[in-house]
Amino acid sequence: MKIHVLQCGSIRVDPTVPFGKRLDLIEAAKQLTAADKNRITLPVFTYLIEHPQGLILVDTGWCREISPDGVYDPKAAAAVLPSQMAALFHPFVPKGMAIHEQLAGMGIGPEDLDYVLLTHLDVDHVAGLRHVSKAKHIVLPEYEYYWSCRTVYKIRQPQELWIQYPMERPYYRGSSLGPNHWVIDLFGDESIQLVNVPGHTEGQAAIVIRNGGRFVLLTADAAFSPRNWQENIVPGFGFARDFQRKSLRWIADMAADPGCAAVLCSHDPEVKPGIITL
Repeated sequence: MKIHVLQCGSIRVDPTVPFGKRLDLIEAAKQLTAADKNRITLPVFTYLIEHPQGLILVDTGWCREISPDGVYDPKAAAAVLPSQMAALFHPFVPKGMAIHEQLAGMGIGPEDLDYVLLTHLDVDHVAGLRHVSKAKHIVLPEYEYYWSCRTVYKIRQPQELWIQYPMERPYYRGSSLGPNHWVIDLFGDESIQLVNVPGHTEGQAAIVIRNGGRFVLLTADAAFSPRNWQENIVPGFGFARDFQRKSLRWIADMAADPGCAAVLCSHDPEVKPGIITL
């Protein structure tokens, strides 16, 4: 199997987002008006998996419409996102970096994708869904869908970005894997598993890609970089910090496993686009 690490844009946020304060409503309000010079740039990664069962895309990054000229465009961003989300993230996508543009460069059309797996419904993970909506299957854990439609997550997961697309919404099932032992085994052979890593959102999934005795772990936003689990620093985004810590402990255990080939975080600036062969 091959895992293509694709950067589909960036965010510019307060330094406390990956390592710091809980981003409650008061703190979020402060960050909306933070000067650009006081922000840091974090990548937004997606992953294309070449699997015996087909092509699998994990998350979708930003859409082209959010950054028509490849730079942060407040007006364009606010036309796609709620204005407060645009101001919080300062999203941008350099030209050629939106997911459909990168796939086209690889000779892949949206209809060639067998699966799009959504780890959770935050805007930087689903905005590009419009570009790959013709994939054969779009998969989202039912638990993530349930809570997004009914709770405070509606604020940060605007439904107009994803609700209109047909999704398959499997339930997590009991497993020995994961911080609370909930897993969706996509093909029933443990080669692609969506593992519930709660805290950032209740229903968020990490992805374990396994071939024989080796595996790669995609943490989604349970961790922003290895520093989170190495130093037990909870990322600022999240509404259940105890669950975030529990997820970090599980990631640390997985990273220490001799079969671990890589642990990749969706916003780690130390990760570079490339290919991992598993």
